[in-house]
Amino acid sequence: MTPTRFAAAGLALSLLLAGSAQAQAPVELTRVDPNANLVEELIVNARLPGPAWWKVSDADTTVYVLGVPAMVPSSTRADESVLRRRLDGANVLIMGQEADVGVLRLVALAMGGRKLFVMDKPMRQTLPADLRERLEARLKVMKERPEAMDDVKPAFAGFLVANSQDGSVSISVGGVTERIRDIAKSRDLKQRPRIQNLPDYSLVDAIKALAGAPKPLQELCLDAGLRQAESGQGGVKAMAQRWAEGQVRDVVAADRGFQRCLDSTPSIARELREGRDDAVDAIAKALKTPGKAVAVIELRSLLAQDGVLDRLRAQGFTVTAPE
Repeated sequence: MTPTRFAAAGLALSLLLAGSAQAQAPVELTRVDPNANLVEELIVNARLPGPAWWKVSDADTTVYVLGVPAMVPSSTRADESVLRRRLDGANVLIMGQEADVGVLRLVALAMGGRKLFVMDKPMRQTLPADLRERLEARLKVMKERPEAMDDVKPAFAGFLVANSQDGSVSISVGGVTERIRDIAKSRDLKQRPRIQNLPDYSLVDAIKALAGAPKPLQELCLDAGLRQAESGQGGVKAMAQRWAEGQVRDVVAADRGFQRCLDSTPSIARELREGRDDAVDAIAKALKTPGKAVAVIELRSLLAQDGVLDRLRAQGFTVTAPE
């Protein structure tokens, strides 16, 4: 399976912090993030092959819900057998729309010729000493000069370092929804589901929203990107593979990287909450038709307190963790 995207319904580079950096962040920023706290009893590893599935059910209908991390490289592969069984005969497939997007293309779109991220003075001069030292160390690993990012704002520098490996911006995300969509339309299925697309989340707009972020959030985003790069995950490739193997606990326990930055941005957090509303409404509607349905939802939005599963359970539906 070729996964996936940002999401609240899809690829929200929905984008961390722990330890001292979080302690230094203003309280207002730590409260913005709608995906910060998860429902512990829902965090269960899969026993069936492939990624983990949750179930939402009532007396005569079951909606099988696939949780997908906000950012999974397109090269990721996962067992598709459970997915195929659940799509076959499903009344509806609920999912976000998604286009495969490379980081270099995203950079060009976000910059948009308007110089949104250009600094008035060298960016490193605006940083605390420890953050500047970490940035320069990372640039050295990337085989770049210390001043290579002096003309961009810290938040965008964080995005660039988070998604670079071996000196080049290399991650391409997207593909899981298209792969699932292709399977849903396949002639291999005896009964193909109707496809319902949830409202889309613009990753380009998400990155642009950081341009006017205040200094504390700018520095949080740079720290976030550096943490992701310093973890050695190579743009979340290792964590994506754990997701593909159903290792939910490892995935949600990992440093969230640049995702924490985006989720802590007020306008993006608002869109994430709106995406949850859409997902909850779509699943509740699917439960009115006897039989089964399938939904594909961003993992942390699915498991968060006041997230998709938490709210469906509060509405009286039965929510079951992975088997």
